[in-house]
Amino acid sequence: MKNHKKVLMLFVLAGILVFLSGCSGDTTKPIVAGEGNWFEWILVTPIAWLMAFFGKLFNNSFAMGIIFSTIIVRTIAWPIYAKSNDLSIKMAVAQPEMQRIQAKYATRKDPESQQKMQMEMMGIYKKYGINFMGCLMPFLQMPLFLAMYQVVQRIYLGGGTYAENVSNIKFLGMRLDVAGNMSAIFGQKGDLGGWILAIIVAVTMWYLNHLATKKPSYAKNTASHNPQASQAEQTQKMMKYMQYFMIFMMFSLSLQRNSLALYWVVGNIYSIIQNLINRKLNEVKYEKMKNKDLVG
Repeated sequence: MKNHKKVLMLFVLAGILVFLSGCSGDTTKPIVAGEGNWFEWILVTPIAWLMAFFGKLFNNSFAMGIIFSTIIVRTIAWPIYAKSNDLSIKMAVAQPEMQRIQAKYATRKDPESQQKMQMEMMGIYKKYGINFMGCLMPFLQMPLFLAMYQVVQRIYLGGGTYAENVSNIKFLGMRLDVAGNMSAIFGQKGDLGGWILAIIVAVTMWYLNHLATKKPSYAKNTASHNPQASQAEQTQKMMKYMQYFMIFMMFSLSLQRNSLALYWVVGNIYSIIQNLINRKLNEVKYEKMKNKDLVG
């Protein structure tokens, strides 16, 4: 059941991204303050102003604008991330009781027994304050991240309101307005720096996925009484393949524009640090809940 919800969440995420991409404007058009649709008024223009502010502070550096605005936007989204983590802690705390119920009804498939199991599970959800609507919390971050994606691609385009403040498009010897090019590896004309950035995007994305799928210390010793273990294993394999596909897609998109690659490198590194910090905080929260006798 839980694995089916994860797959459903991935499809919902894809739908939200498709919807927002239709609302977020043309990536080939410059950002002009006061123009565009509601998405640009609410998110794209404010983020562009923020990026331009930091760019101007550092000699009109596009790179510094990307780095600082990415950190600020990710920090703003952190409470949403932390809220979704609260659900995972509550699930870990409630896991022993949930597993006992699963074991109790493992061989009882009649409708009456299944209904009783659902009622007992609902009682546990109520006891620990588990609300599966919290699974949708991460999707609230998507508009912010998509707006950042738009700004990174459009802010420097000629004719835009903020283009002058990010006119210095050089970073570590590479241009941020061009695409990475693998041909530089073979001694031909190309942008080797952009290709290296894309590799860093793929590596940091892989490590971030590794952290996301790694069980925290307080959940390592929990056993599963799920009678549908083989089905759950198949679902996990499918999710793993999807993660590999996402890494490949991010790598490919990073080669389209060095500015995008830099944005994703900074964002992935920030998310890795965020994940590690939240793991430590979650362990503390878990111990506090145990001390309140919430864990048997």
